[in-house]
Amino acid sequence: MATAVESLQLLLLVTAIRCGSSLHQGTPVQQENFGYVLQIYDPKFLAAGTLFSARYVLTVAHCFKKNTKPEQLTVRAGNDRIAREYKGKPVSGFMRHPKFSPLTLRNDIAVLRVKVALAYSRKISYIPLCSTPLRRDNDAPAPVIAGWSMMNITQPLKSIKVKVDVEKNCRQWFPQLPGGVSCASTSNSESLCYGDSGDPLISGGEVCGLAIGFRRCGDKRYPALFTEVHYHRSFISQAVLTLDKEMLKKPRGRG
Repeated sequence: MATAVESLQLLLLVTAIRCGSSLHQGTPVQQENFGYVLQIYDPKFLAAGTLFSARYVLTVAHCFKKNTKPEQLTVRAGNDRIAREYKGKPVSGFMRHPKFSPLTLRNDIAVLRVKVALAYSRKISYIPLCSTPLRRDNDAPAPVIAGWSMMNITQPLKSIKVKVDVEKNCRQWFPQLPGGVSCASTSNSESLCYGDSGDPLISGGEVCGLAIGFRRCGDKRYPALFTEVHYHRSFISQAVLTLDKEMLKKPRGRG
């Protein structure tokens, strides 16, 4: 078991730094029903993001370098498909978790502030942050993940249903699992795939997780890993406060 776990962790860390979003299989969905899921570019497609207010986006940390500047990034909302390269709405502020570890994926979370507010519309919406820890009991409603395929960019936005695993089961594969990270599994060949990063895990109408790693496309034996949003609510609140303050310091017209 130790050897299997070690190889699992190694592959996880290798695949985790390949950014983008590539749901394996999945069911096409109406983009309007997931209008809070957007795309982040630099100008290549980097990751999926989740719009939790008109100006703020939740995503993962591992897709961005430590010295990433907000002016390098843009976002694209309200689109059913992705592009390999794109220059969208500018980002005015960016903050990775200060204690993010690319080796363990601890604190794999980041917040972006867009320069111009993304107005609510038929194709653009916002989703609340997770108000409670992820439920792991059998009676909990099945969460879904939403994202795009980098393997075939002509495919539309898709979703898959998952089951959040209890910590004991998760630690069978990831004995060094850091705090604030959960496992989720599927019952069929649907799964995360190579380069999947930032796809939201949605539960009860709230964003409760962010995709950060997986073992093998379409292999239901292995769970996928997610950053827990509720666990990081303090960081998210602090990031919004800090980025708002930074915006107020900028000369008018540059926020």
